[in-house]
Amino acid sequence: MQISEPAIEHLIKKYEGLRLEAYRCPAKVCTIGYGHTTAAGDPAVHDGMKITREQAEYILMVDLTRLRQKIDALLHQQLTQSQYDVVVSFTFNVGISALRASSLLKKINTAKFNDVPAELMKWVHVKGKVSNGLVNRRQAEIAWWNRDALHDAEEQRATPDAVLARTMAQSKQGNAALVTAGLAGLGTFNEVATQAKYAVDATDQVVGLFGNTNFLTLSAIIILAAAIWYWRSKNMEKHGD
Repeated sequence: MQISEPAIEHLIKKYEGLRLEAYRCPAKVCTIGYGHTTAAGDPAVHDGMKITREQAEYILMVDLTRLRQKIDALLHQQLTQSQYDVVVSFTFNVGISALRASSLLKKINTAKFNDVPAELMKWVHVKGKVSNGLVNRRQAEIAWWNRDALHDAEEQRATPDAVLARTMAQSKQGNAALVTAGLAGLGTFNEVATQAKYAVDATDQVVGLFGNTNFLTLSAIIILAAAIWYWRSKNMEKHGD
């Protein structure tokens, strides 16, 4: 699995910042580019070192590739994309050795994913003091960790409404046929009733009806409407549409 591009932008680049000249981070480690240090691998960083933006981008991609390989060797659970993004972001910040020894990794590898946010918030100190920058970074990682779960929950809430809306729309289309048939049948019924009223007796009425084209048309309309209604009801029970 690869860290996603949005996570690189919003979790790593945003919080690491870009420095094209070497500087000392709050932990007094010589750093350059997007948080690159000598501990991450070549190039070694020294005071006064300068690089270009293009070099910083390249170094970051190499660092992430190296880091991902080390992280993958430690993970024993299948993670979602957003969860994996957070593990990479966190490890990029604190280092692979810190991840390996952390209770955070233990929680992940025992699938105690709900405990991860609390574990992340333990890592907000620099030399024993709370760092507002790290608090903000950990909070962003927690929000990112929960992204997939929130998205799934929203889809589950939206799906019944979407199905209902589609079912109603499709039912209206199907029921339009019934309405049309009913209106046509009503007109035919009026004609048949008028003709039957003038028959002499019941026998004449029955014989007259079966010999009446309008009556036969009305019967066909009623049968067709009943068939459409039956088909629609069964289809909705089976498919919800």
